[in-house]
Order: sequence, then structure tokens, then C-alpha cells
Amino acid sequence: MSRDIYAAYAGAKAAWRHLEVVSANVANANTQGYREQRVNFEAEEGVVRAGTGMYSTEDGALVQDGVATHLALRGDAMFALADGTSTRDGGFRLDTGGRLVTSGGTPVLTDRGPVTLAPGEQLIVDVDGTVSGSESGELGRLRLVRLGKGGGDTGTRIGGNRWAGASTVVTDTDVSVVQGARESANVDPMRCMVELIEASRAFEAQQKVMQTSDEARARLNRMQE
Repeated sequence: MSRDIYAAYAGAKAAWRHLEVVSANVANANTQGYREQRVNFEAEEGVVRAGTGMYSTEDGALVQDGVATHLALRGDAMFALADGTSTRDGGFRLDTGGRLVTSGGTPVLTDRGPVTLAPGEQLIVDVDGTVSGSESGELGRLRLVRLGKGGGDTGTRIGGNRWAGASTVVTDTDVSVVQGARESANVDPMRCMVELIEASRAFEAQQKVMQTSDEARARLNRMQE
């Protein structure tokens, strides 16, 4: 494979990866707590590649619904779950055992373990993440984490709006919890549409480069026969 075709192929592959990521963002624009993914492009010796994906740490819009078990975060953090994963989707509920769990039934963690309320108790969550029961008092503080080193570092999205990866516990005060609300996806649909057009054009341009290079090589081969 000639150098120009190789460079064009790598560029087309990077553009296609960009298309995949932006398309996923558009598809999840209405998913509660969705973290917008972004592509980190890398250039080496004139060849462009799509590097490891990143996620946006910007807050999504708050949707106040008054449901006591629904929680939203402000700042770069995620809720830690009992299975080792984390999520930004705070659409929690109480299971039959009184535990605070995700919609799929995974317990939400505090620094004392899962949250468990006695029958008939009301859940109270302070802005700093302190969890209490209306009868039993303080039950712990929500375990909040960041993926990697934070600031949009890489993590692995595993489906169900959950993430896996090395997590660091959040201890700073610029992260807060809002009870009775859920967070919308932090996706900007208009910007995504522009990125889709740009990525599509970039992919088509690299295809044309490969086609032109291939035709030129074919003509050269015929001249040498």
C-alpha cells in the first residue's frame, strides 16, 4: 500500500470513528445522565488517527420532578454502584428490601455501603451527599467517583448508562447533589449535527484521495507494461 493511500485510509478510518461517536451522542440526546463522548485525534508522521475516546464533564440540564429517590449531580462526579461500576443517571428507586438501587436493581453505595431504609422511612439527601432516613438518622455519605484522573479521562462505557474503569473517590467541595431531580444528557444536538456533516465530508474526501491514488497507480502500471 502506497504512502498516500495509507494516510488517506487512516484519515478515513478516523473520520468514520468520529461519525460513530457523534451518532451515538445524537441517539442519546434524551437519555438521562448520558455523558457526551468525544474523539481525541492524534497525528503521527502526517497520519491522523482517532485516539482513545473521552467524555464531556459538563453538567446536563436539571429536570425537577420531586421524586425523593431521584438524585442529580453538579460537577465532575458519578454515583458508585455495588457492582463496581458508576453512573451519572440518578433515576434511583427503593427495592422491596428498602435499598436504594438503580432502575436495574444495582445498589447505590455510600461510605458505609448500600443505602437501606426501614419500612415507611423517607429518604433525605443533603447537598454534600449525606444520606439520612427520616427515622434512623444518618446512613452515610454517597460514594462519588471520577473515571481515571477525572477531567474527561477515558473510561469504558458498558451499556445501561454505566461506566467501568479505574475510579478515584471525589472529596472536593465543587461537587453537589440535588435531591428530587434528574439530569438530562449533556449533549448539544446542534453542535452534533455540525460535527456529523464535517465528519461525513472528511470521510468522503479521504475516499476520493484513495480512489484518485489508486487510479493514478493503475495508469502508471499500464504505462510500464
